[in-house]
Amino acid sequence: MLLLATAAAICLKTTAAPAMTPTIPFLLAAIALAASLYYTPDYLHLTVDPSKSLRWAVRIRWRIIGAALLIGLIAASSLSGRVAVAAAAVWLLAANLLARRVVPAHFAALWFATTDLLLLFGLLLWGDLDLTLAGILLAAAVHVAVLMSEEPLFWALALILCCWLLLVLHFMQQYGPLPAYVFPASLIMITALATGWLVARTQDQNEANIAAAMQELQEFTGYSEDRIRELWATSNQQLARNWQAAALAEDDRERLAQWYRDNSELYLFAISGYNLEYKRIRSNMKVLKFARGSTLDYGAGNGELLLELARRGHRVTYYDVEGVTMRFARQRAQRYGLAMDFFSTKEALLAAAHKKGFDTIFSFDVLEHLPDLPGELSFLSSMLNSGGLMVFDVPAGSTKAHPMHLNHNLNVLAYMRAKGLEDMRGLSLRIPLRKEEKYVFHAPSASTVDQRSSA
Repeated sequence: MLLLATAAAICLKTTAAPAMTPTIPFLLAAIALAASLYYTPDYLHLTVDPSKSLRWAVRIRWRIIGAALLIGLIAASSLSGRVAVAAAAVWLLAANLLARRVVPAHFAALWFATTDLLLLFGLLLWGDLDLTLAGILLAAAVHVAVLMSEEPLFWALALILCCWLLLVLHFMQQYGPLPAYVFPASLIMITALATGWLVARTQDQNEANIAAAMQELQEFTGYSEDRIRELWATSNQQLARNWQAAALAEDDRERLAQWYRDNSELYLFAISGYNLEYKRIRSNMKVLKFARGSTLDYGAGNGELLLELARRGHRVTYYDVEGVTMRFARQRAQRYGLAMDFFSTKEALLAAAHKKGFDTIFSFDVLEHLPDLPGELSFLSSMLNSGGLMVFDVPAGSTKAHPMHLNHNLNVLAYMRAKGLEDMRGLSLRIPLRKEEKYVFHAPSASTVDQRSSA
């Protein structure tokens, strides 16, 4: 994002006397691209699905192509500049289409790095690309390529040499002042080495996470490593097919519950693979900060959040349908010697809540599967202690990948506020960048309720 902001500033600076009219859409386009790319590293690497890296790289580059075309045309001050922008957009478009159709996933980093470097060198030779801006764009291209690579430090060094060679060739042709090349050469080196080091560290941690998850699943299921990797890659697709084949009515609670019990093993692997993705790990780490006191995870799946909270000394309660995922969570808790209460019926859970209640209630990737969203929210909030927090999400309806997600037409904010709960979302959650919406509600303390009543 910093590289993008600097590049945008340079584009404006090098545009002769920019008028306010084109400047505003230019800045808006730059801001939109920065927001779109903000979570790019969360998706681009560290996943058990080897094909996902290429798919996300292609998707991200559609945004880059659109932004490059829009920003470039606004910033271009001559006809030759606009022609160069159009040619660059066509080049990037062709590279992306070929990557999606014919380039093997393990060659994606090489393919995109090569096409980007050739494009930028061509623009340098064309003469319409500022040298400083070229350095920033080269550093950005190197960053994305290293991020995608399986050997990040090797690729970092290789791309540094390639970019320096391009700068040397440009210097030999243009004979510009030598000090002007110091900034782009240094920026490329710093960006490549920093990205390579960080990606190498995260890949090492990712491999350790995968090894630990693999061992747990093998002990629980007895499956081979190849079989587990296959289920990690295909479980979501199998769930989608099974859901469509079942053709269940959205208000048939008993058949819905039975379907989830029958497909519990597929969910075991879908959840396990999802929890190994970097973006999910980051999300879980943020969620853990909300936990306080006695914690319920409603629809706890494999028990990921509760296991970590139990390690931190929280009293934790697991609720989900009786099935493979619950048995797996039990085994994990026993394996690590962690105390965890398990429930699979609302009646038993509510009876336990009446004794002590919960200071924190989590519910993620669950409510979109249940037909009565208002009823579920009322049920959960009824078990929340005064001063407690209720944190949950409600993804926006079914998708091709997740047809089992139900469409809820409920104003969640208004509904929860009517129950006296206070919206505690920060700015990042109030402006959602993804389809799901996350909510954080605070139950007023007993003293606050008394003050309101007396007032």
